[in-house]
Amino acid sequence: MYSDIVILRGLLNTPKHGYEIKKYIERVTGGLLNNNTLYPALRRFEQRGEIEKVAEETAPGRPPRTVYRITDKGRERLRALLRTADTTLLTKDEEFQVRVGLFDLLPEPDRRRIIEVRRECVEHSLAAQEEMAAAAGHEPWGLRVLRFNVERHRLGLAWLDELEAALPQPSRSPSLSRSPSPSPGESA
Repeated sequence: MYSDIVILRGLLNTPKHGYEIKKYIERVTGGLLNNNTLYPALRRFEQRGEIEKVAEETAPGRPPRTVYRITDKGRERLRALLRTADTTLLTKDEEFQVRVGLFDLLPEPDRRRIIEVRRECVEHSLAAQEEMAAAAGHEPWGLRVLRFNVERHRLGLAWLDELEAALPQPSRSPSLSRSPSPSPGESA
């Protein structure tokens, strides 16, 4: 799902040919994207109507090159992928981070839900790591790994706190149980 999100995001602003998409993904993720991942994904998106191939004119005497352009259906698909807050997915760093990196494409409630689900994942993993560390006994190298992971999870929770603090505070709707305050000059 992560690669699908990054590929569709790469087409969001301008059409690109395969090599440009590949270079965009490498620049954004810092990793390589194999052609055996990219081109089957592009075919799949095209078959579902989420992208379309367009022939782009090139220099005279050269054949047109194929570029890919995202469709409205592809934009909907990108939003749906970003909104996915499945626990299994959000345990993976890259799945969570790609969503955070594209929070500007999501409404605040979706951002909040993604952070909450990730927090549950990290808290669960932290508890398991702390339990294993307590039972590690005299295994110094294993204990070092566990301590590292405990610290990494604690840092992850601190980052989630920062992300949550950066979200706008949810507006509170008036409670039905309270009566409205009288206007100036009205009696209660």
